[in-house]
Amino acid sequence: MPPRLTRARLTAIDARMFWLSRRLPSDQFLLFAFDGAVDGRSAVRSLLARAETVADLCVRIRETPAALDYPYWVPRSPSPDLVRVDDCPDWQGCLDRVAASTADQVDATVSPWRLHLFPAVTGVPGASGVAAVAVLQVAHALADGTRASATARALFAVDPPPPVRPPAAPTAVLAAALGLAEVPVRVVRTARRARDAAAADRDRREATASGRLPAPPVGRTPCVLSRPASGDLAMRCLVLPTTALAGGPVSVTAAALTAISVALTDHLEAVGSEVPSDLGAEVTVGIAPASRTTEARNAFHVAGVDLHPEVDDLARRAAAIADSLRERRRRLDHPAFGAGDRATEAVPAAVIRGDVARADLASTPATVGGHTVVSSVHRGPADLVLGGHRVLMTAGFPALSPTVGLTHGVHGIGDTVTLSVTTSSGVVDPDAYATRLRHAVERVVECLQ
Repeated sequence: MPPRLTRARLTAIDARMFWLSRRLPSDQFLLFAFDGAVDGRSAVRSLLARAETVADLCVRIRETPAALDYPYWVPRSPSPDLVRVDDCPDWQGCLDRVAASTADQVDATVSPWRLHLFPAVTGVPGASGVAAVAVLQVAHALADGTRASATARALFAVDPPPPVRPPAAPTAVLAAALGLAEVPVRVVRTARRARDAAAADRDRREATASGRLPAPPVGRTPCVLSRPASGDLAMRCLVLPTTALAGGPVSVTAAALTAISVALTDHLEAVGSEVPSDLGAEVTVGIAPASRTTEARNAFHVAGVDLHPEVDDLARRAAAIADSLRERRRRLDHPAFGAGDRATEAVPAAVIRGDVARADLASTPATVGGHTVVSSVHRGPADLVLGGHRVLMTAGFPALSPTVGLTHGVHGIGDTVTLSVTTSSGVVDPDAYATRLRHAVERVVECLQ
C-alpha cells in the first residue's frame, strides 16, 4: 500500500492504547508551574496561537468503519473549548481539581488533548508569590511520557517550533477499502513476523538459561495496595532540588525508587499489613530510538523492578535497586521485544480491537507486576515560559489501575525534581503517605550523600 496513504494511520500499539482507554482511563496530566500570575483571557489566546504551530496539538483520531483498518490521525484546529480556565486560588486546591479531572477523560476523536489553566495560585513550591499553573491533559494514544513532554515544551517554549503539517489521511471509505484489501497481506506478514519473533524468543530463552541475560520478572504477591481506587482521588507533590537525589552513587530514578521503597514499607507497617518480601515497582522504560522497530508514538516497555525491603542499609538498598533497574533494562534491550512489536504491527485492526474488547479487566489476579507504578521523565532545562514568567517545577501523575491503587511520578525540569503521589482516600491516606515519603527522602539523601 502506498506509504503516502497510510502515513497518518495509527500503529497497532497506539490504536490498542486508544481502544483500551475506553475501558481503562489512561490520560496523562503534565503539570507546569510558572513564577507569576497571568491574565486568563490573554494566556488562552497566546496558548491557542502557539498550539496552532505544534503538530501533535492539531490532530484528532478518526476511526475506520468496522475496524477494517486502524484509525487515522486527521487535522483539526485548536479551539477555545480545549482550554479550561479555573480560578482555584491555592496549590492543594489546584491539585484536587486536577485529580477530579481524571474522571473526565478526553475523547481523542474530538481532540486528544485539553489544557487546564489556573491563572493565579498561592502556595506553589518555590514561587516568589502568586504563580500560574498549566496542566496539559493528553490521551496516551497521542504520546508516551517522553513525547508528551516534548509536546508540552513546544507549547511553552520561548520560540515557536518549526511548523509541521500533519500527514494527509484517506477518506474513511477509502481507508476501509484499503484496510480490507490489505488483510491477506497482513495475514502473511503476521505469520512471517511471528516466526521471526519465535526465533528471537528462542534466543532469549537460551540466553537466559546460559546466564547471558537476566531472568524474566516473576509475578509478585498482591498487597493492600493492589486494588482499584475507591473514594476521592488524591494527588500530592514533593518538590526537591535535583541535587537532593542527584550526584550520589545512583541515578535520580534509583534514588527516588529507594525513597519509595522506604515509604511503602513504612505505610504497610503502619496500617498493620505485611510487607511483601518481593516488594516491587512497575517502572516505565523508554525504548532508545536506535532500538525501535515500529513508528509507534508509545515507545516504552514496563520493567518490574525489585525494591529490596529486606536490605536495611539504605545505601546498599539503593545499589541493589539500581542493579535491578539496570538488569531489567538489559533484558528489555534483547531483540525479541522489538521482534514482538513488529509482529503486533502486522495484525489486522479488527483482531486487536477484538482482543481489547474481550480483555478481562475485572477479575483479581493471583499475582501482580508491581505494588506501585513509577514513571520517571526529565523534561529538560527550565527555559519554558507562560505570560513572560519562567517555569518553576513540573510534575506528572501516572494513572491508577484495577491492581495498582498508588502510583508515583518522578519528573524533573531544570534544577528541580518532583515526586508525585496519586491514590484514592479509600486505599491510602494521601497526607499521611506524603509525609512518610518526605521522611523517606530525607533518610535516603542522608545515606547517599
